Amino acid sequence: MSQNITFNIYCMSYMRPHAIMTEKVFEYCTYVVRAEEEEAYRKAGVKKILAIPEGEVHDFMSTFYWIIENTPEDVICIVDDDVKEMLYRMDYKAPIRTKTGELDQERATAECERIAQVLYDLDLGLAYDNPQPAPYVYHSEWQFKAMPGHIRWVNKAAFKAKYNPEDPATSDIDMAMQELLLNRVILQPVYYCTQATMDTNDGYAEPRSVHESIQYAMMNKWGQYYDFDFKKNTARINVQR
Repeated sequence: MSQNITFNIYCMSYMRPHAIMTEKVFEYCTYVVRAEEEEAYRKAGVKKILAIPEGEVHDFMSTFYWIIENTPEDVICIVDDDVKEMLYRMDYKAPIRTKTGELDQERATAECERIAQVLYDLDLGLAYDNPQPAPYVYHSEWQFKAMPGHIRWVNKAAFKAKYNPEDPATSDIDMAMQELLLNRVILQPVYYCTQATMDTNDGYAEPRSVHESIQYAMMNKWGQYYDFDFKKNTARINVQR
């Protein structure tokens, strides 16, 4: 990256000191955990930790914005704590590994830095990967809209989405819709994505009733520009270019 840009990778984690994955994928990574769990993560061998003072966050989005507001870098990458490895994905998906089969931390980190640089150079606020790593999803190297995945980049100077804890639609997709409205483009690398374990009963798993309430709130807030199919559990962003 350009020498005048500061960058770091953060992993937001909750109640998973027994399942450290993401730290092993990159050359460097700072875990963001709640203060009451800091000791457990240190005992698990996590090298770099940023502890959130007790009572300052209560869910995914409050933690996400806390990281944005309490870190010094110009551009940051925020990764889920269940990422097993990074993939190149085009007509087929290829794990980013060395010739001996080990995780290639250098290459995985370099791709993160490259995307952060592109986001900064384009003066855009938000980028993220696709939640579905299957090859059939691939259609081009980049796209300007899609559902958020497991890794997100934020260019703080250009990021315009606001966190409102009183808004029932508050979610990562609401954040994405705000960025589409205010910055017109979200950067999504389709060729580079995560292989994650997805949600389990460990950590925070959103109850079905809460998930459904957010979807109804999203449809009410964004009208014709957002739709959710409850039978297929799929969302659609109806924004054209």
